[in-house]
Amino acid sequence: MFMPTPIMMVCAGNICRSPFAEFYLRKQLEEKGIEGEVFSRGLLMMQGKKVPEKGLKIGLEFGVDMSTHMSNALLAPDMDRAGLVLVMELEQRTHLMQKRPEHVGKVMLLSQPCGGKTIDDPMGRSEETFRRVYGEISTCVDTWVSRF
Repeated sequence: MFMPTPIMMVCAGNICRSPFAEFYLRKQLEEKGIEGEVFSRGLLMMQGKKVPEKGLKIGLEFGVDMSTHMSNALLAPDMDRAGLVLVMELEQRTHLMQKRPEHVGKVMLLSQPCGGKTIDDPMGRSEETFRRVYGEISTCVDTWVSRF
């Protein structure tokens, strides 16, 4: 399988899940010497928000420093530019397919190769929840990378 690029990670606010998925995927690609662009966006209009402290702390446990991340809302040009769009929830996939049906073939669940379940939003929850969610994301990202 070839790697479609750029890859866009999408979640609700672009504050917890999609930034971790973006930074973790970028790290994995760099470690394997695979070239590709990765970015992330959120479905909500939440511009300029930082990753919460719990997310930053747990991200570092996975070797990911997200301290430079600032949230960005998903805009139409982002969908046009992305070669692959990976979302956290089925509802997010359905929403994007309804808004931009011409891109239906490139919008998939991040968890698709890992059973296709929803990846929970850890916002406002415990460190244990962040650790579990980031573990699920890292497993799914690793599975995607093994296919590229």
